[in-house]
Amino acid sequence: MNNNWKNLIRVTLAFTMLSLSALACGGSEEPTPTATARPVDTPPATSAIEEPTATPTPSAPAGGRVSVDALWFAQDASGPFGGTSRVVVEVEPAAEPGDLRVGFFEEEVMGTGDMWHAAGWTAVTLASMLLGIDPAQYEFSFSVGGRIDGPSAGGLMTVGVLAALLGDTVDEEAAMTGTINPDGTIGPVGGIPHKIAGAAEAGKTLVLVPAGQRHSMDYGSGEYVDVVEVGERLGVEVREVSTIYEAYHILTGSELPRPEATRAAPQLPSRAFDRVQAKAREWYNRYLDERNQFSARLPEIQDALAAEVAEVDELAARADSAIQQGMPSVAYSRAWQAAAMMGIYNLAADILTQYLTVGLDSTIAYLNSTAVAQGEVDAMLDMLETMEPETVGDCLTLFEAYGDVDMAQGLIVIGNDTINNLVNNLDSYTEEEILVELTKAALYFSLARSGVELARDAVDIGMGFGSSPAPDPEIIAALSNTLRRASDANIAYFESVIVDQYAEAWGVHPDRARAAFMYFESDYQWVKAVNYGIALLADTQPVEIIEGPLTMGGSFNTYRMSAGLVAKYYSLDTQLDEDGNVVSIGNERALADMLQFADERAVELINLNGEDVPVMAVMYYEDARILRQGTPEDQMDALKEYWTAATMALVQAYLTGRLGQ
Repeated sequence: MNNNWKNLIRVTLAFTMLSLSALACGGSEEPTPTATARPVDTPPATSAIEEPTATPTPSAPAGGRVSVDALWFAQDASGPFGGTSRVVVEVEPAAEPGDLRVGFFEEEVMGTGDMWHAAGWTAVTLASMLLGIDPAQYEFSFSVGGRIDGPSAGGLMTVGVLAALLGDTVDEEAAMTGTINPDGTIGPVGGIPHKIAGAAEAGKTLVLVPAGQRHSMDYGSGEYVDVVEVGERLGVEVREVSTIYEAYHILTGSELPRPEATRAAPQLPSRAFDRVQAKAREWYNRYLDERNQFSARLPEIQDALAAEVAEVDELAARADSAIQQGMPSVAYSRAWQAAAMMGIYNLAADILTQYLTVGLDSTIAYLNSTAVAQGEVDAMLDMLETMEPETVGDCLTLFEAYGDVDMAQGLIVIGNDTINNLVNNLDSYTEEEILVELTKAALYFSLARSGVELARDAVDIGMGFGSSPAPDPEIIAALSNTLRRASDANIAYFESVIVDQYAEAWGVHPDRARAAFMYFESDYQWVKAVNYGIALLADTQPVEIIEGPLTMGGSFNTYRMSAGLVAKYYSLDTQLDEDGNVVSIGNERALADMLQFADERAVELINLNGEDVPVMAVMYYEDARILRQGTPEDQMDALKEYWTAATMALVQAYLTGRLGQ
């Protein structure tokens, strides 16, 4: 359940370090982003893998060529305006099957950018999942006339790839704008009134827009307008769509195969219910042990952290309540967070005490002696290597476990780098900054240990379910590679557009802005940590593990987290406070619709698996349903957990051959 790690870093890093440094020697300052640098132009596509359709079979589509017109909007001295750019999407059998290739061709120098590439990779990923094909058996290309950038064309590009594979044509008089979410829903974008005007000028008579965006901002007037009425005045029909299925049918006149699934609320099998409930109690009891240790701390330390510990106590009380109410997934999520936070507070208190009493060298030695996480990672890897998955459900469980280990290994790398950087540049740090760096390292090591424990929990909870046999390792490797490429494209977009615009707003170098984002944006840090972990472990693990569950688990994590970053910073116009906390969602209607659609899609995809219940997916789904009722930050977490549940269920359906039935 590592989507909730953000709460640990947010509470322990943003509050604990400041409290500890204040206790020792005064306040701390760190540049953190505000909402002022949000991009205002071309909309990015939220990463996405997606829906059911066909399974990996020998009778794969042959490929083809399709032309679509992407909508865009921009602003100059005269104001905002929109237009279209012709995109030729081509898919053909790979000259060398097994090596995934996606090409981007442009008629102008620098005619496309990272946002466009992210949308293209997302389209390939999604279409491959929809049709159940191995994308490494094909070569995909996107050829663009003129200049364009922005994942807001992700939905249309996905339709184009699907149509090229299936031999369908796209209505020449229709256009579409909208991102693609990991569950196949269409995500919000900006500049819709101006895009409609551009479509009308190009002779389009139909424009599809994301559901929930009928009222969108006109950047010329600064007011929200009814885009349906805008279209009527221009002779363009405007229709809202919520999923790629709807969009494809309207644009091509053909139906994408969509397996039937019940709409009943997913439930954990009885055996899994009991396992999760037992794990929740274990974590709650660990919280009690850590809490008792903290109660024995010096009064000065307890006073300094009183507010933070009170929040943990409240979280633990809600975990206990969830246990009593028979909500094991929710209880598990809350209980492990509470226990982990108290463990970090105790370690941070130890470090502060060591530093103030015996000095820096002894403190670093103490930290290294208590940070035995590397040995724990190695032991967990040895244990996982002995696991032989018998079912697809077992494979999904191992993906989750290896994903946690990838992250744990990466956090150890970051922790070691933090200590080494401190030691090598000690003269440049104030005493306050030394404490902050030591506490950061402690945080990383402690979270790494939690990652190992979560991996062990995943195995204890999820192994032994399902009846569909484990798939060919080559299918897993191909899917893993596709997810990794899509994640890389999303992160390239996030860094080159979102982070770089913050850097410009702050007046700092982009590298410094990225370091600041690493400080407060946990999903960004986790993506980096997973990639560090995979890179390091690739030198030590057997090839079949590297190409299978190790990389698949990491790719799955980075894919869903990078999708969340794009949704958070572009699609939903998220507003942050000075500590990087979500305080409001600028596009509330879009978030409400996305949550509703995400809930429905998760239910559909989980139930698509029939009696082969994807246990981990159900856990994420149950937790998301409760988080959805909370703060804006909770709602963002809920959206990602819905997407995680849907994606897990989709991957299981893909690997079991249920798609297209």
